[in-house]
Amino acid sequence: MKLKYIFFLSAALSLTGCNDGFLDRGPQDLNDKTFWNTVKDLETYANAFYGILPDGVTNLGDENSDNQIPFKPNSFLWGQYTVPAEDGEWSKDNWRNIRNINYFMTHYQSATGSEKEINQYVAEVRFFRALEYFNKIKTFGDVPWLDKDLDVDSGELFGKKMPRNQVAQKIIEDLKFAIENLPEKGKEAPNRLNADIAKHLLGRVCLNEGTYYKYHTELGYAGEADALLKMAASITDELITKGNYEIYSTGKPEEDYYNLFIMEDKSKLKEAVLYIDFEPNLRYHNATRWLRNAKSGWSKDFADCFLYTDGKPASATSKAHEQNKSMAEEAKDRDPHFKQLILTEAHPYTVTADGKNTYLNEKTYVSKDCPTGYWVRKYFNPDPSQDIESKSTFDGIAYRYAETLLINAEAKAELGTIKQEDLNNTVNKLRDRVGMPHLTLQVGFEDAKWPQWGYNLSPLLQEIRRERRIELAGEGFRFDDLKRWKAGKLVNNVQTYIGKYVQGSDGSWKPTIVYGNYTNDDLSYQEGKSRTWNDKMYLYPIPSGELQRNPGLLPQNPGWE
Repeated sequence: MKLKYIFFLSAALSLTGCNDGFLDRGPQDLNDKTFWNTVKDLETYANAFYGILPDGVTNLGDENSDNQIPFKPNSFLWGQYTVPAEDGEWSKDNWRNIRNINYFMTHYQSATGSEKEINQYVAEVRFFRALEYFNKIKTFGDVPWLDKDLDVDSGELFGKKMPRNQVAQKIIEDLKFAIENLPEKGKEAPNRLNADIAKHLLGRVCLNEGTYYKYHTELGYAGEADALLKMAASITDELITKGNYEIYSTGKPEEDYYNLFIMEDKSKLKEAVLYIDFEPNLRYHNATRWLRNAKSGWSKDFADCFLYTDGKPASATSKAHEQNKSMAEEAKDRDPHFKQLILTEAHPYTVTADGKNTYLNEKTYVSKDCPTGYWVRKYFNPDPSQDIESKSTFDGIAYRYAETLLINAEAKAELGTIKQEDLNNTVNKLRDRVGMPHLTLQVGFEDAKWPQWGYNLSPLLQEIRRERRIELAGEGFRFDDLKRWKAGKLVNNVQTYIGKYVQGSDGSWKPTIVYGNYTNDDLSYQEGKSRTWNDKMYLYPIPSGELQRNPGLLPQNPGWE
């Protein structure tokens, strides 16, 4: 069964309640006396949660970070977010999946079938519960752990929050169960969950929580960090050693990274730990069209972070360079990721039906559709057939092996156990794709513009973090990375919310101003036009109405009182 069909089948099984209470009713359209009888019933119910998976075509996922700049300021980053009275990130809809998952956990035992058959779908549902709760702790930190079906009289509805590290252990338990009970890769139904997908997510969870606890020492969980990082390294070692996956490369370093994302059929793509199937008349997306109208773009800070072809940054390169002038000068001798992530005059903006190409240039880079001038090229396809509203059909990648490799390298570097062989098996596989020099244990240079994290960081970790920033750019990882590294203050840098330099009538080059005006040439914003990170922003607040109804949720998250 293809994933696209699973999405359609899920629509046939209504899992929505109609009461405004918090997690207070079970699914309304099931007859419990006739439904929970067979393994097929469990499969049908599990189908409904496949919509939780990432669609795999995210390219503007970093607009809440230092990587990308939306046309309108992100209210959270710019200090304009206030504690909501209701809903917000804690709305009934945001808890509905967990409610419906727990309804399954309360009812599946009545199905007839072998333990192995039944546990496969229990494993799928527990995978989705882990995914839901992982998003909860990244957003709120401590949250209630709910693992059974509840009704209006259930005391758990008014219970206390569970500490973040304890919820993380529950997530890990769910994923370990999934790993043990999901089919091995190749033995699952097409595009359905398998054990490798659960291993990949477990690696992501352990890296996130391990580094979060390490750098957020105020939580008091730092002593748990190493065990989590070891688990991240170990589980990704298993994926690497198995040899089921590889980095996509055809020996064309100037094209392969870009082509990976716009490849039409990804069913055979060995870099996809899980691909998402799109197909005409069945399931579409809008990845290309929305980039033409995104009113968004990469930041100057992101454009400046690319290494040069000698493997060194601007402050140490032997290459002639100019980062604050024309796009051609900026892109010259840069890591080939640059032109595959940022649209330049080297590649067409449109390809018309009659074969004529249109290109951007210094006069058209900055526009209402891209106020920064750094157009996002990832997932952008100039083919006119992909430029129709919600009619793109190239497949997505929900979970990518490149991330697996980056998890492995970072976890081992954080532990201080990384070897050159590890780098060669991880980061250097990514560098080989684009023809860049290998990263070595002894980095060999100091970069005057390495980010100031607020703590000492080895040159090797600096470069692993740079590699992650570029390889996963636009896919929605960056804000979570800044939070787990306790690096929110990086968004204070003015370079993170200005665009490319443009030449004025007097011949001078000045940055594109996306919001407001500058007061002087050192890129200082006018008062009220700059942003200042507040550490309370590492977590979202709980709505005040929820706190009033449920004192067990107190205290409010730090700084939002």
